[in-house]
Formats: sequence, C-alpha cells, structure tokens
Amino acid sequence: MITRCPHGWLLPEVEMACLDDMEVVLRCEDTPSVSVRFAERHAAVEPNDRRMFFAVGAQAPGLDVRLEGVTNFVVGRGLVRFIDGLDSRGWRGEQRWVNADRDLKVSARYESSGHVALTWTLRPWRSAYGGWEVAVATWLEAGAAKDDLVTQLGDFMTAEGFPVDYHESDNEFS
Repeated sequence: MITRCPHGWLLPEVEMACLDDMEVVLRCEDTPSVSVRFAERHAAVEPNDRRMFFAVGAQAPGLDVRLEGVTNFVVGRGLVRFIDGLDSRGWRGEQRWVNADRDLKVSARYESSGHVALTWTLRPWRSAYGGWEVAVATWLEAGAAKDDLVTQLGDFMTAEGFPVDYHESDNEFS
C-alpha cells in the first residue's frame, strides 16, 4: 500500500514514520548561493529494518534539485565520519565517500588556503523519471566550520527514539 506522508513523499512498501522537520544546510563560504540541504528524516517502522531515509537538495544559480529517499543505515555514520576524518592540516589528492545505495557521493579536496572543497553528487538510481546526475561544489574552512558541519550532520543522522533507539550499536554500515 502506498501512502503519502506530511512531507508529500509517496512512501513505498516499506512502512516509514516521518520523524521531524530537522534540517542541515551547508552554504558555500565562497559562493553563498550554492548550498546543500539535508531534510525530511524518515525511519523504517520495523525495528529490525535499521534504515533512515531523507531528502538531499542542491541549489546553485539556475539549479534547484532534490532527491528523496536517500538511505542511511542509522547505526552507520559513514558521512559524518568521512567529513570528521578530513584532516584540517591538509592532504594530497581527493578523498571520496558514497552511501550504500550510491545515490549520494561526496568528494573532498584540501585547498592550500586552509579550506575544504566538497563536491556533492546526487544521482537517483531508482527514479521512475530516468537517470540524472548533478554535482555542486561547496567550500568551507577546514577547522571550526568543518567541525560545526560534523556536529550538525551527526545530530541529523541520529534519530534517537524514532521509532527505535538508533544509538544501540556503533557498527559501520554506510
């Protein structure tokens, strides 16, 4: 049975609960009109189904896209750990992270000015509308701004009490 949640999502056969309206918005420090937005958290109701679903939006001049149903295993904190692990002293080359469903990818490059360039790629793999892919680049200070993003995303990816205790394990799934 397909139902519609308060956010307007058509929920598939997996029974999900809408959690709240918490959101995290990352604005590019260099170009504030470029941003990435995490919002509309949902969790599978079945206690053994340890997934969280959310929407990710990307905005830039002439671009406004959103991808619903991005999946995160709620005991996995892969994206948070990836960003937290970016060394504020710098590194060479590019580091990459991708979620389990491969619909959200992030690549990181250290800039000599003490900033991190994050390229966010959204690519729905289960879209009824065919395939598309979009990437936006954000830029943030490698110290305090990065740490603030880690804190915000950590809070977003943790859905304590909705509908099960997601702090139960610290296993890495995504």
